Amino acid sequence: MKIFTGLPVLFLLLTGSVAVSAADIQVQVSERGGKAPLVGVAVCLGTSARVDQFGAKLTDQNGYAVFSDVPRTTILVTASGSGYKTEQETMVTSTSNRRLVMSLPTGGGGVQCPLAQNVTGMTGSGLSVSRLAMNSGAAATTTRSVTLDNAVQGQPTQYRASERADFIGAEWQDYSGAPVFNLSAGNGKKTVYFQVRRHATLNGAKLETLSPARHDSIRLQ
Repeated sequence: MKIFTGLPVLFLLLTGSVAVSAADIQVQVSERGGKAPLVGVAVCLGTSARVDQFGAKLTDQNGYAVFSDVPRTTILVTASGSGYKTEQETMVTSTSNRRLVMSLPTGGGGVQCPLAQNVTGMTGSGLSVSRLAMNSGAAATTTRSVTLDNAVQGQPTQYRASERADFIGAEWQDYSGAPVFNLSAGNGKKTVYFQVRRHATLNGAKLETLSPARHDSIRLQ
């Protein structure tokens, strides 16, 4: 049931399946014209005078930002991110289990959520791993413990390594230019994937900048 008017890209869905309390608002943001969620987009709840009056958060890996204890009043929802045009919509927070779905067009311009401005100033340029060489580029090793010699561009705070390209089960650790990694058991070719990130917390939101993954191979004898 449509309960407000505004831009056609914004819908308010009433559903009992969303695991949020009656005082919560769940905002999901994706890219216009596609279904891919947008990660790290700043979402503000407020008024035209102060767009973050009732809170500001970054969307998570699934494109969601959840706000708790939102007052029952008329608010302005603002979603902004680098490389996208800002979207805003007025909403009356009078219903329970509220889920707001927004889509952003590429480009730029519009009122910015202050959190987005802080993220831009904090993260700067992206990260990249310019070199990865196990045991300084050795072709083979007789021990499972190897050194992941690496060089990066940017200022990472953490790294993760895995023999899986999807990094499932790999924990983030404090960044090092030559961390030790234990290869899986069994002789043969071993490929290790390496990724770094810059991670911090700002205004209660977790900020994350990821590098593309890089990999290197070595033979365990």
